[in-house]
Amino acid sequence: MGDEFYQRQPLLSEGGDELHSLDEFSPRTRNGSAVKIDIPEGDKEGNFPKERWKTVLSIIFVILAFLATTTSLSITHELRPAHSNPLPDLILDNIPYYSWALDVSEILIMVITTICAVVVICHKHRWILARRVCLIIGLLYFYRAITMIITALPSANRQYKCDPQLNHTITATEVLRRVVKIMSGFGLSINGQHVYCGDFIFSGHTMILILSYLIISEYTPKKLWLIHWSSFLMGIGGVISLMLARGHYSVDVLLAYFVTTRLWFMMHSVILNLQLQQPHSSNHLSRVWWWSILVFFEKNIKHPLPNEFEIPRPWLMCWQQVTVKHRIRDPARDI
Repeated sequence: MGDEFYQRQPLLSEGGDELHSLDEFSPRTRNGSAVKIDIPEGDKEGNFPKERWKTVLSIIFVILAFLATTTSLSITHELRPAHSNPLPDLILDNIPYYSWALDVSEILIMVITTICAVVVICHKHRWILARRVCLIIGLLYFYRAITMIITALPSANRQYKCDPQLNHTITATEVLRRVVKIMSGFGLSINGQHVYCGDFIFSGHTMILILSYLIISEYTPKKLWLIHWSSFLMGIGGVISLMLARGHYSVDVLLAYFVTTRLWFMMHSVILNLQLQQPHSSNHLSRVWWWSILVFFEKNIKHPLPNEFEIPRPWLMCWQQVTVKHRIRDPARDI
């Protein structure tokens, strides 16, 4: 049973046309009887159930999505036109090319994702935030798995070294080997494991840069404006570096921005508005295929998450144990 409280309110006199003073009544009585209002446990502000098992499901979801994307890339590598010239691009055709810019873009990706990971891990409601992040990343990777394989484009950079294509139909064993190689390098080129080409529509680099900025700006306090601006500039710098390196066509970057931001805005509109979590006829967002998944994850979250942070308990407990052991070995410090 949830908390109980009693409401004091003015009552009509016996004649029904006058109000007694509030002070004439006890705050716990009305006409001699108590007025009790029950608040369900799930509706109390500040009650955010962790539901770790849902977070585990979201992690499985994002792993499956990444497997789908890497599998799609393994096959798309064989479908792409290997010896075709890059397609005309209004922006790429009018900016200089720098081979080192791709490394700069991926270094910025590693920095901004590290900041993003710290935000999620140190957030007081990390279990809820983690499943939100996993859900949106999973959706984006599933979308990407489809878009890259249905339209195979020639490489935007003639100088980028891709693995040679096979002279036969690719087998399941070869696809699996490629998937393991791509996943071992986290989909980045800087470590030499991303040697398969064709993953253009839409840009995964741009997707991660923009999504990381959105997470940092949404789930940290406004007073951390320096981190917000730094992540924004890293996102912009990463995209510009990607273009200078001919890592993607301009349309790949534009589509990545559009898909990532629209999906983020739609999902958080549903998260922050309980009415949009109801399947009524005026709620057109309920017709989106992932709506039911999101509502399932957010069913017991009735209020916006406060941006509060703490040291994760396992690390804190380990630090406390080390401190206690140190004091036992050196009791002179406490004198």
